[in-house]
Amino acid sequence: MLAVLILAEGLTAFCALGFEIAMARLVAPHAGMSTDTWTAIIAAFLLALALGNHIGGRVAAASDLRQRLCVAAGAMLMAALAIAAAPLAMPWWDAAILSAAPATPWRIVTFAAAPCLPAGLALGIATPLLMTAALALSRSHAVAGLVYGAGATGSVCGVLCVLWWWLDVLGTRATLLGIALVAVIVAATLAMIAPARPQAALA
Repeated sequence: MLAVLILAEGLTAFCALGFEIAMARLVAPHAGMSTDTWTAIIAAFLLALALGNHIGGRVAAASDLRQRLCVAAGAMLMAALAIAAAPLAMPWWDAAILSAAPATPWRIVTFAAAPCLPAGLALGIATPLLMTAALALSRSHAVAGLVYGAGATGSVCGVLCVLWWWLDVLGTRATLLGIALVAVIVAATLAMIAPARPQAALA
């Protein structure tokens, strides 16, 4: 189970960085691809991720292994839905934010930033739950390095895979659906490996 959790962390990071890259391509036809849009996407996603980390950490502190895995699975499913819905929301979001004054900086920043928040929040919730579950199973803090390493590796793979392969071969919308599918697979795996019985709260 520990190896599965480490892999899940890597795939979660894959989804996170892949989503950021794909969002830049999704936003570009509406608001352009500039330092403003890139900064808005990165900042909004990281802020949402940080808030999600806080929530996930609070949940982990008050739950047992089974609950951690179940909540992490739910968070990944929420992330998948948010990622898959992003392309569908763009026409409505364009009409609501950009159409009145498409060159206004605050409108461009808002347009690029807001769609990143739901997925960032959900992915952020999952990360500390996976880390604490791995620590509880290993009973050794040495596993933290493996989890962080898996996250870094997954991030690099997400960037390279999405930027240099998926976007060119699949297009933006199909790429986002592919990322969402990875998140669904992680969610299903976490739900399947969760212990059948509740356990005492673990450190």
